[in-house]
Amino acid sequence: MRRKTDRMIDQIAALGRGDTSARGLAETALAQAQTLCELNAFVALDPDKVLAAADASDGRRRAGFTLGPLDGIPIAVKDNFLTKDYPTTACSDALPLEPTDVDATLVARLREGGAVIFGKTNMHEWAYGATNTTSRFGPTRNPCNPGHITGGSSGGSAAAVAGGIVTAALGSDTGGSIRIPASACGIYGFKPTYGRASRHGVLPLSWSLDAPGPLAASLDDIAVLLSCLMGEDAGYAATRGSHPFQPVAALSRKARLVSLTGPGLERSDEVDAAVTAALQRAQGCTVETRALPGMRRFFGAWETILHCEATAYHQPRLATAAGFSPVTRAHLEAGQYLTAQELLRAQQVRAEFCALLASGLGDWDALVLPTLPVPAPAMGVDWQEFGGRRVSTQDSMTWFCWLGNLAGLPAVTLPCGLSSTGLPIGLMLMGRPGQDERLLQIAKFIDTAVNQTE
Repeated sequence: MRRKTDRMIDQIAALGRGDTSARGLAETALAQAQTLCELNAFVALDPDKVLAAADASDGRRRAGFTLGPLDGIPIAVKDNFLTKDYPTTACSDALPLEPTDVDATLVARLREGGAVIFGKTNMHEWAYGATNTTSRFGPTRNPCNPGHITGGSSGGSAAAVAGGIVTAALGSDTGGSIRIPASACGIYGFKPTYGRASRHGVLPLSWSLDAPGPLAASLDDIAVLLSCLMGEDAGYAATRGSHPFQPVAALSRKARLVSLTGPGLERSDEVDAAVTAALQRAQGCTVETRALPGMRRFFGAWETILHCEATAYHQPRLATAAGFSPVTRAHLEAGQYLTAQELLRAQQVRAEFCALLASGLGDWDALVLPTLPVPAPAMGVDWQEFGGRRVSTQDSMTWFCWLGNLAGLPAVTLPCGLSSTGLPIGLMLMGRPGQDERLLQIAKFIDTAVNQTE
C-alpha cells in the first residue's frame, strides 16, 4: 500500500523548473488521498478549496513572482489547529469553545508563504492519547501496515505523509505527539524548543508542555518548514524574543551524543539493536552512554502537569458538554482530584529535571534514545512487553518522548531501521533549549550516515 514518499524539496524544485504546477501537485495529492481513504488520515478535505488555492499559486508564478519556497506546496493540518476554511473539532463531539473563521498563527504563516492548505487530519481526541485510536472519525491506520496503529496524537498527519498523499503536515506535541506517529510510520518529525513556534490558535492539551511542529518526508523538508514557522508572534507571549529558524552550516566538530539508559528507559531488543547500529554508523560523533536516574519521579511530574492543565482548560465543558469519549472524559475527571500542592511539587521536580539535563550529564550536544520502545503495535493490542516490562500500549508510546516536553527541549525523530516484521524503527535526538538549528544539523549528519540521503 505504501509508496515511496516524495520530498517537499523535490516538489519545490519541480515547480521552479516548470516541470509541474501547483494544480498538478494538488490533483496528484487528491487522487492519492482517495486511493488511500481507508487509512482514515483526513477528517475534512475540500477538493474545490484545494484546487482554488493551487490555481492562485499558479497565477502568481505566471505573473513572475511567488510568496516563498512553499508557494503551491500541499500541506496538511492537524484538526486541533484553527483554520478559517475548515471546521476544527479536535476529533471530538465535545466541540471547541473557540472562535471560527480564523487561522492559527502557523496556518496563517503557511498561507502567507503560498502553501496550499490540504485539509484537516485525524488525531487522538483532544490530543489526549498516543495511539490515534480514539477519534469521533474512527482510528487512523498505518500506511506501513494497516493492521497497526499510527501512534498519536498527530497520527493522521503522519499517515498522510507516509502514505505519499502530501510531503508535509502540521502536528502538535505534548508528550511525543509529533515524534510518536512519525516514528511509527517511518517519516521525520520535529518538536521545536518550547516557545520558538507559536501555539496561538492551537487547541491546547497542556499549555506548558504543548509544542507545534512539522512532520515531513525528509529533514531538508523540515528545515524549509521551520524557516517559515518559527519566530516571535505578537499573539503568543511565550514566543517573545524567539528568533526565526536559521539553518547552520555543516558541523565544525564532532557532535557529542549522550545515549540515555536506566530503569524506565527500557526498550525491545530489536529496537535497541537498530539504534545501536545507527549510532555506530555515525562516525563523526562521539557517543557516551549515561544512566538517567529518577525516571519515576520525573514521569510523575510530567503526568501531573499534563492532567492538571488539561482539566483546567476543559473544566467549562466537563460540566455542560456531552460528546467526550468515555476514556477522554475519565482522564479529564481524574485531573480534578489533583491538588494545588501536587501541581506545585510537580513544577519543582520539573525544575530539578531541567537542571539535571543541563549540567548533570556532562557536556553534550544531543541526547539519544529510541523514539519508541517497540515498533508500531497492532490494532486492538492493549499491552506491550519489552525489557522485562509489561506496559500499556498507551504508555509505551510516550515511554521516551515525554522527556523533551517536560524540559522544553527541541527534539527530532528519524527512521533508523525496520523491525523483523518490516515496521519502522525511529531514533530520537533531543538538543539543548534554543539550539534547534544545531540539533537539526546533527540529525542530518546521522541521517546521511544511516539512510544514505542526498
